[in-house]
Amino acid sequence: TPGAVLTPWRDNVSAVLNLFLAGEETGTAWSRVVFGDIAPSGRLPIMFPASEADTIRPSVFTDAVPYKEGLFTSYRNPSFRAAYPFGHGLTYTSFSYGEPQVILGQGCRGRKCFSVNITNVGVFSGTEVVQVYLEFPSAGSDTPKLQLRAFQRTGLLQPR
Repeated sequence: TPGAVLTPWRDNVSAVLNLFLAGEETGTAWSRVVFGDIAPSGRLPIMFPASEADTIRPSVFTDAVPYKEGLFTSYRNPSFRAAYPFGHGLTYTSFSYGEPQVILGQGCRGRKCFSVNITNVGVFSGTEVVQVYLEFPSAGSDTPKLQLRAFQRTGLLQPR
């Protein structure tokens, strides 16, 4: 799919797979995941809404489409409920996160850098995508309070 879809049937199925716009190797990708040759490791780049009420309504205007929601789309809109939230993704294994550590110096190019140990505590090899969200409690009314600020995929982690 090129975008979010409603999934009112989600409680009646064992799994939901989505490759978005996978291109000419879609069949190969599907077969490798379904038959366990490779673990799924993608994350949703959008939120799948829980219901139609959790979507941005189309404009009733014919000449122009106003973009009134600004930055308050997907996970940044506190009034939307998600069936599958932005950044959601499952794989065939499980991971444990250590306590985040602040890094000073050591090549940190930002105002603050963090490091966290990720351990594969499952049975299969896999990769994890660490996502860093910051909350801005005193953000103005035009700025979402919760924002994704960084993400990083691990290398292939073997089970312990």
